Amino acid sequence: MTRAAQEETICLHPEDAISTKLWIDRLDSMKINVFYKDKLSSPPPASRLQGDTFILCLQTPFQVNMFRHLGHGGFIGIDATHNVTHFRDVLLFTIIARDRWGHGT
Repeated sequence: MTRAAQEETICLHPEDAISTKLWIDRLDSMKINVFYKDKLSSPPPASRLQGDTFILCLQTPFQVNMFRHLGHGGFIGIDATHNVTHFRDVLLFTIIARDRWGHGT
């Protein structure tokens, strides 16, 4: 039962590339900013990314609003963690803007 629920809510297709694309379409419909580059598409000009680089960036409307309020002249932190999934050598980056009370959002 748990597996069936996960397949409906997390893994939208048995193939990762298709599941990712379905998730991007879902996130777009929820007004979430998405930047996606798969391993087959060309990198944006002047990005200096390698052609086989995979990138997925997400920013919710709340995050956009908080960055607009807190990001100007404040502290912006970035952290990278590797091997957080079953995929080898995948980095997860987190970007945090600190508010006037020193809390991250």
